[in-house]
Amino acid sequence: MATILIVDDRPSNRAYLLALLGFTAHRLLEADDGATALELVRAHRPDLIITDILMPKMDGYEFVQRLRADRELAATRVIFYSAVYAERETLAMARSCGVERVLSKPSDADAIMEAVNAELVLAGAAPGTPPAPAAPCAATSASDAPSALPDTPDTCAAPEGQLNARLAALEAMCLQLVGEREVDGLVTCFLKAAGRILCADGLALCLFERDERSVRHLSAHGFDSALVAPHAGNDLRLPGALVHAREALLLSASDPLLATLPWPAPHQRPGAFLGMAVRDLQHLHGWMYFVRAPGAAPFGEEDLRWASALGAHLAVAYENLNLYQVVQRHAAQLQLEATARARADAALRESEHRLELARQVFDSTQEAIMMTDACANIVAVNPAFERITGYSEAEAMGQNPRFLRSGRQDAGFYRAMWDSLAQHGQWRGELWNRRKNGEIFPEHTSISAVRDDAGKLTAYVSVSSDMSALKAAHNQLDFLSNHDALTQLPNRSLFHDRLQQSIAAARSSGRQLALLLVNVDRLSRINESLGHAAGDALLREVARRASQIAGPLDTVARLSGDEFVLLLSSCDDTEDIIFSARRLIDAIAQPHPVDGHDVVVTGSVGISVFPRDGNGPGDLLKAADAALAHQKEEGRNGFRFFKGEMNDQALRWLALETRLRRAIGRDELALHFQPQVATRDGRVLGMEALLRWDSPELGRISPSDFIPLAEDTGLILPIGDWVIHQACRQNKAWQDAGLAHVPVAVNVSAHQFKAGTVPAVVRAALQESGLEARYLEVELTESVMMGDTSAAEAQLAELRAMGVSLSLDDFGTGYSSLGYLSRFSLDKLKIDQAFVRNITADPRSAAIAQATIALAEGLSLRVVAEGVETLAQRDFLGRIGCDVLQGYLYSPPLPAREMRELLQAGRVAL
Repeated sequence: MATILIVDDRPSNRAYLLALLGFTAHRLLEADDGATALELVRAHRPDLIITDILMPKMDGYEFVQRLRADRELAATRVIFYSAVYAERETLAMARSCGVERVLSKPSDADAIMEAVNAELVLAGAAPGTPPAPAAPCAATSASDAPSALPDTPDTCAAPEGQLNARLAALEAMCLQLVGEREVDGLVTCFLKAAGRILCADGLALCLFERDERSVRHLSAHGFDSALVAPHAGNDLRLPGALVHAREALLLSASDPLLATLPWPAPHQRPGAFLGMAVRDLQHLHGWMYFVRAPGAAPFGEEDLRWASALGAHLAVAYENLNLYQVVQRHAAQLQLEATARARADAALRESEHRLELARQVFDSTQEAIMMTDACANIVAVNPAFERITGYSEAEAMGQNPRFLRSGRQDAGFYRAMWDSLAQHGQWRGELWNRRKNGEIFPEHTSISAVRDDAGKLTAYVSVSSDMSALKAAHNQLDFLSNHDALTQLPNRSLFHDRLQQSIAAARSSGRQLALLLVNVDRLSRINESLGHAAGDALLREVARRASQIAGPLDTVARLSGDEFVLLLSSCDDTEDIIFSARRLIDAIAQPHPVDGHDVVVTGSVGISVFPRDGNGPGDLLKAADAALAHQKEEGRNGFRFFKGEMNDQALRWLALETRLRRAIGRDELALHFQPQVATRDGRVLGMEALLRWDSPELGRISPSDFIPLAEDTGLILPIGDWVIHQACRQNKAWQDAGLAHVPVAVNVSAHQFKAGTVPAVVRAALQESGLEARYLEVELTESVMMGDTSAAEAQLAELRAMGVSLSLDDFGTGYSSLGYLSRFSLDKLKIDQAFVRNITADPRSAAIAQATIALAEGLSLRVVAEGVETLAQRDFLGRIGCDVLQGYLYSPPLPAREMRELLQAGRVAL
């Protein structure tokens, strides 16, 4: 028998080793730290020490070092049993102090027993063996244990097979007990195996809590456990009396003590009884007993040894289960502690991150941050404060923020600020402070009072934004919102305000005002030839010259691209107005040096006078605009005063424009057709489509009124498209009705050719209507050829390629350039009615007509004479070779229904 000392600061670890080694014959000692262990070693001289490393007071490493330093104790064998260090570190510590064997926590029971036996052999002591007749259970892991107790041989068989059967049953039980982690499973396994091994007819098992008194589990086999439950802890009778028995009890039926054992009636009482306490060297775990029926063989010494072995294995298994549960609880606690520690570490890292982030924000923000203590002495400023104020942190520290005051805000302002901080804990507003260089600047500031948990004031924090740039931007924005960005003159909005003020002043003083609306003539030519930069430079120079002419109380403004206005606030009579207008026109007409060129432009001026031409800004501007329009129509580079009839005409044009925009959708437009007839026999050879407008409100509107309006407003494009489509549809409808197949001529405006859409519109109209291209004729004026000739030539070529005929209308009234006739591929010339009207009385008109016909014959062009109204005109044109005539002599323009009748007749009779 050897003496073994177990050293560990954790009782559960000591209990586990004591339980495991308790079945050997060794003497066991225990200590909870190195200092106590050293005293026990000196007193009892153990053969083997199993020690933890990390312990309070004196750790295992120091304990072994002191052991080795004592000559009498230096040879004591030691096993390190630790879970704190890594295996490599533990082995290094062991070698440094002469320890040869290391076990890590937790270790397998077999590994521990193997290590203990090996060390005892080296120490010269005999290894321990359990007192049971069977070998100890082999240690297995939970995963190696069988899921259910296998069938075992009959342990109550003949003597020659009884021992082997019992050993097999005991081994199977040990294998399963090692893997049990619940007390119910452990008890069930034990009762099943123990009943077979001891051939018992009934048995009961009671297991205590750790306090060794309270019943944790009570089970029985062969009778109801509730029968013995009331007496489980009764010391005066069975089975409770077993806990005080130091040895097992073997009782026969005649023994009086057996009579105290509860037994179910009317069954006979047991004939034999074997009972004992379940304990190890340290702990009482409970009790168990086995009974046999009357007449059965009594329990003997062999049964007693087997029962002791069963009790020992049960005690180990139960202690292991308790230790496992303790370990599980510790592990759960460690997991909770680890989780809590991880959360605390994460919270600490988050707090550090937030502090670092706050520091970065404090240092990098563009707003000035200043912190003071409760007495308003500066304790911290950020770099933005230094940049904005010009004061370094060292210069600002310890000062009161009032050293930044500019003096622009009085003491009452600051009293109100401190009152707000005292009552509400914060203040927001605009402060005017002074930089270190003396510059006064505005700041938008937010100040907050900081208090601790007890509500005590501890600090003030202010965050300020420098508003200097913002104020400057606002001022610039205000200026730009009221001034022209190019010329810096007042814009329309500011001029309107000033005009209202001037009208109010003039009305109260009884004086008159003059408004001179100026247009820079043909500015587009400068932009197109020299570029918009040159045009902008010219406008700036015009603005400068107009400003020099204006008096100190006058206003010059730019209203739009090339339009300026001069408001004369002190003009006593018309002569003063005329003088100013002429000075303005002369100033504009002076050469303007632009990009190395002397550019000359002129100005047109429209004038309105308050109160004669209007009482409000809108009336005066409208009147001046009407006067300007008339001046531009009748010749530029001059001025014109407003007259009442100008306004009437402007209103009429406005009404026409409004109604014209709605005319197409309301079907107010219609086509009339005037036939083109043969001179000799009056046959209808073609027709011209002429647009007519009948307004429900205004009646019949002359084309000479609404066609120029349509060209001026851009409405000529949708109207012209409609005319082409409608003419093609109508001609195709007549042809489908069996009428004569003759071409229809359509007038196309120069604006349509300038837009470049004529070929596409014609192609779409022909495709939609199904009309052949040879029955459509496009009439154009000389103005088409005077614009972008290359673009016009391309469009005309595309029309010719479709098969559409081209005619030049009103020939002789414009430039009548022969170059146009040679360059553009035309099919027909139309002599204007201005020459036809006087052809019989005016030799010059007759000569022009005769020359035109001769020119057309030379160019292989057909000729049509327009405006033929008399027989004399017809006869004269026939004599000089004009074969096709058109005019009221034959027919006025007819609506489609009447033109149909004329086509049915096929000729016009005179």
